[in-house]
Amino acid sequence: MLMKSRSFVGSTMHAVRRFASGDNCTGDGQSEKRPNADPLKPFRVTLIEGQGRGPVVCAAVRKIFKAAGIPVQWEKHTMHLQRDATGQTAINPELLQSCRETGLVLRGPDPSPDGWQSSASLKLRKAMDAYVGVRLFSSLPGYEPFGHVRMVNIRENVSGEYSEIEHTVVPGVVQSIKMVTQAQSESVAKFAFSYAVSRGHKRVTVLHKANVMRLADGMFLRACRNVSKGFADIKYDEERLDKFCLRVVHDHSKYDMLLTPSLYGSLAAAVCGALAGGPCVVPVAAYGPRLAMFETMNDGEADSFGVDDDDQVNFGASATMANPTGLIRAAAWMLSHVGMTEMAVRVDTALAETVRQGVKTPDMGGTASCAQFTDSLIENLGN
Repeated sequence: MLMKSRSFVGSTMHAVRRFASGDNCTGDGQSEKRPNADPLKPFRVTLIEGQGRGPVVCAAVRKIFKAAGIPVQWEKHTMHLQRDATGQTAINPELLQSCRETGLVLRGPDPSPDGWQSSASLKLRKAMDAYVGVRLFSSLPGYEPFGHVRMVNIRENVSGEYSEIEHTVVPGVVQSIKMVTQAQSESVAKFAFSYAVSRGHKRVTVLHKANVMRLADGMFLRACRNVSKGFADIKYDEERLDKFCLRVVHDHSKYDMLLTPSLYGSLAAAVCGALAGGPCVVPVAAYGPRLAMFETMNDGEADSFGVDDDDQVNFGASATMANPTGLIRAAAWMLSHVGMTEMAVRVDTALAETVRQGVKTPDMGGTASCAQFTDSLIENLGN
């Protein structure tokens, strides 16, 4: 898929101003409200519950929103791949229509199957042109297994190795094309540096393998260098991906913002997510000209949890493994995005207090179930 040039330069600046202003997922009062935002009027959100632990953690978010009195209208949809009229794999059209109408998506974990199946996550981002990804690696006081961590990754979501352009040359030989364009690279870089300025980041590190992929990664680096010249107050440097993975586990404090192409961002996130406390605590956003999607890092587990017909979570013994932290942080981020900063701070503060009190799920070293964690957070909403 050739990546077309977008009229996203102005949109990027507007987007950065209105997205959450702080890396605590809630903002610092500088975020811009969406047009006609009304704190008393319900706002519509496309909810994709996913599979495995997805329905459980999504139910936790809904329960928190209800307890906090947050006026939201959930439009629940299931995401699945199907063949379109041309025989290509596509997302179910009713989900895409809801995403276009609401412009907001909250997505629960939906583990991609191992093997050769297409990634539904990638298909959705491409279908909605959500080509800028943001991952916040921020540890929580009370749960910092590797010390205080604060990093952010701005990632190009849909091109590079994720272009999905492959073919068989001859039997036994395949070719995979890594598509990189100057326009795409510059657009993501402009978003990253604007984001850095708006949130007080002082250093941008671009990860690459230009020593091997001289043309593709070289183009990405040149685009980032050109953009960096317009941001004299931001320290700019470059580092090979393999060297970064070695260094960050020894001293993550040296890094602030990471700017990456698609695959490198995914690999770096695996390391940084572990340092921040695990993928279940990491909020993620994907942005396009007309969409903002919020979710959590996917750890690949396909746990089996269920939700009854009356929307009540069916908590079994294995449900204690469901950690809702990342999705709760993503939901708070979403609230800030729509201009409900006070509500966002309230949820984020209650979450932090819950962890400080020692209420943790087993993956965080505790014994609380998702239900117990959620109930404790709701009690802290009033504090």
